Amino acid sequence: MHTLTAELLRREVRVLVVGCGGNGTAVAAGLPYLHQAMLVAGHPGGLQVTLMDGDIISPANCVRQPFSSAEIGLAKAVVMVSRRNLFWGLSWTAREQDWRLRCRDRLRGYTGSADTDRQTRTGMAEPRRLLARSWQFGR
Repeated sequence: MHTLTAELLRREVRVLVVGCGGNGTAVAAGLPYLHQAMLVAGHPGGLQVTLMDGDIISPANCVRQPFSSAEIGLAKAVVMVSRRNLFWGLSWTAREQDWRLRCRDRLRGYTGSADTDRQTRTGMAEPRRLLARSWQFGR
């Protein structure tokens, strides 16, 4: 059985989604439902989500990811966060930067993450190690 630390029940839960490709957008699409469920269940703050991706939308992204041709050239993270904020009335944030740019020190305190497609395809384990070691529960 999974148990939550008392800390996660007293404050908003900060979640970092690294990458707004196929996997990241799928994760981001489900988080507003979890946020709403937490609030209905009496959680004091629900989720505070940050989407991080330094990439812009290209024509190839419009084929396999939920982006339109009207969004080509825009930042992936900004587009995804703007959609969620407008539809759900949230105040989630976007970071237009690559995870490798010293984000370990800048993004402490997050309790979750998602890997990007590129990281999964190339077998890069570094984001997982960084997140597991230094961001879990704000350490």
